[in-house]
Amino acid sequence: MPTRRALVVSSASLTTTLPFLAKAATWPDRPIRWLVGFPPGGAPDLLTRILARRLEQELGQPVVVENRPGAAGNLAASALARAAPDGLTFGTLFAATLSVNRHLYPKLPFDPQRDFTLVSEFARFPSAVMVHPSVPATNIAELGAWMKAQERPPICATPGAGVIPHLATEMLLQRLGARCDLVHYRGNPDALRDLAAGRAQVMVDAFPTALPLVRDGQARAIAVTSPQRSSLMPDLPAVAETLPGFETASWLAVGGPAGVPEAISTRMGAAVIAASRDPDTARRFAALGAEAIGSTREELVLRAAAEDKRWGELVRARGITAE
Repeated sequence: MPTRRALVVSSASLTTTLPFLAKAATWPDRPIRWLVGFPPGGAPDLLTRILARRLEQELGQPVVVENRPGAAGNLAASALARAAPDGLTFGTLFAATLSVNRHLYPKLPFDPQRDFTLVSEFARFPSAVMVHPSVPATNIAELGAWMKAQERPPICATPGAGVIPHLATEMLLQRLGARCDLVHYRGNPDALRDLAAGRAQVMVDAFPTALPLVRDGQARAIAVTSPQRSSLMPDLPAVAETLPGFETASWLAVGGPAGVPEAISTRMGAAVIAASRDPDTARRFAALGAEAIGSTREELVLRAAAEDKRWGELVRARGITAE
């Protein structure tokens, strides 16, 4: 027989849950608020807005994008974690948010493993390994040999400490057994400017910001960090062709606060998959240097967990910090 306390707890739980279950049947009946942790105009913002416009067709309600830049996406993620789980607030979660930041920031205001309802990965952009045109290397093997032959370590630029391109650079150096002086900039523009000017010799950066510099001839791309060649630059070999198993990518996922009703998260997942796999969405993503994905929730959970393990091991092995 259940105890009186158990009955009280069960009743309280039902009282909390039933309104959300009832809402799930008619969801969405109001506009959806969508949080993005970076400023307007950048690739994450533009990709989110393309997805949002397509989701409006799938869901029949406006999707209102709200930019909350700052702290490497942690401000927006914190606001998302604190939102009511009523299916009216979702957000763009970044690879670093889910799989890196907890290893770099000891006092995160949220727990990436408990505070979100994961829905779907919707975009992925591999990085290009680039060199200044004065560097004689044309492939990864030559790059490793050139770096080791320098009397002074070359300068490797990153768009910021602790971001995916920084970690990709650390992984590349680890696999090559090479050294460089890592210089962390405050964002992509300054880092790319110094690479183009020859003040830095090597840089790993995500396709959306790397490709314009490559296409203008100001840098030479020698490899892509996806496990296979990318359809965005099919002639560019994968690092994994030289260093088997090498893979890094920046990716964007849809998530809500923990506790979003199953019916709502399932419907949102179906809508994101349909929107991401739409040929027009794929075309518009490709123009920004990204691949449209549209994963299942299960695939996203597995990716986030695998990368959390991998990046955590790299951060500890290399002594990486966010400073």
